[in-house]
Amino acid sequence: MTDRPPPPDRVVATPAMPLPWRYSGHAWRLGRRVTRRRLDLFLRARSAAALPGARARFLAMGLPPDVVDGALRLVRSVAGWPDAWTWAAQRLLGEARQQASAGHVWEAADARRCAALAYHAAELLAYDDPKKARALRASATTLYAQAVPTLLPDARRVDVRWRATRLPAYLLCPENLATPPPLAVLLNGATTTKEELLAWRGRFLAHGLAVLTLDWPGTGEAAGVDRATADCEDLTDGVLDVAAEHRLDARRVALVGFSLGGALAVRAAALDRRIAACVAVTPPYDARPWLGAATPLLFDQLAAFAGGPDRAAELAAQFALPDVMVRMRCPLLVLGAGRDLVVPPGDAVRLAAAAGDLGTLVWFPDAAHGLYDRVDTWTDDAARWLSTVLGPYRPFPSTQVDAAPRTEPALAVRRSDGTGLG
Repeated sequence: MTDRPPPPDRVVATPAMPLPWRYSGHAWRLGRRVTRRRLDLFLRARSAAALPGARARFLAMGLPPDVVDGALRLVRSVAGWPDAWTWAAQRLLGEARQQASAGHVWEAADARRCAALAYHAAELLAYDDPKKARALRASATTLYAQAVPTLLPDARRVDVRWRATRLPAYLLCPENLATPPPLAVLLNGATTTKEELLAWRGRFLAHGLAVLTLDWPGTGEAAGVDRATADCEDLTDGVLDVAAEHRLDARRVALVGFSLGGALAVRAAALDRRIAACVAVTPPYDARPWLGAATPLLFDQLAAFAGGPDRAAELAAQFALPDVMVRMRCPLLVLGAGRDLVVPPGDAVRLAAAAGDLGTLVWFPDAAHGLYDRVDTWTDDAARWLSTVLGPYRPFPSTQVDAAPRTEPALAVRRSDGTGLG
């Protein structure tokens, strides 16, 4: 009798070969019963530290674990969420002042960056108080901008032209490239921001891709530019202008969309033939059939993002992808999570299937929405795939005569023992 191999951490699959979670249906039905009142009772008894997967997103931002744990323990009601994270931000600002007084410039800037992200975390559940949400957003973006010159001196603050206005973005380029690099444009979701996504730049830069993190209309710092709408896919015009202005390869521009930003990325790639490749991370394919089954708290958050409960269904219809997929002409990588309780896991499968031969599905059977606890893994998968699709990484020739030759990466299965995918 031989031992069975360990289960895969993720698989690269055809759309016909998903690995469903057997309890997915039960979890979605139970989620519909999680009203704000019931969640408040749970938080009063156990705090937000007991919420499944609560830490993963904030650790993915690069926040210190002790700060994350302290803030979550303070949350004893939904209404108390912004105050708990504001406490964390103020604690970090105090640390920044201490480090600055001691002459520790980098440490002070890093504490300021963390304070900015704590203010961003506070905003997540401040959707029922627009004035407070705007104040938290302003604090987050201002503090982060102050920290960037010290922490990321090569990062450029750029404005992406969109119609008669501009969208805020950060641009980072890989070093020592012999040719203009391709560009990966990271599009945030409904509650993520360009600052949050900038923490995920590492794997893309390592594979020779420039990175542009962008707040699209209605999100992040661009929340005041226009209300959230799917009718902004023409932002690719401004993206290509940025590529040309900064001597990037405008023929090799890829969109990497996260959550709802994944749906926007697919729409933009399908409607603009100049986009060379697209990546969608736990995206909705068509929210109209399941929007009514979402948890009440998630629906309230989406309604606030859309501009009211009546607009939530309208926004879901705008972002539906079945009609635009017939126009898709570039390769599409879809990353799905088997235990997604925000977007039904089957949406990733349907999107990859709709892309036909152009689609590749990477399935994480035990992961939740956003793949926050797999950031290093999925960004490496996406960067390797993009470097293969868009063309090889070309550094300047080394003067070291015994330098090892570079081999092109290939996607494979990574198992729990660490083998596979490079």
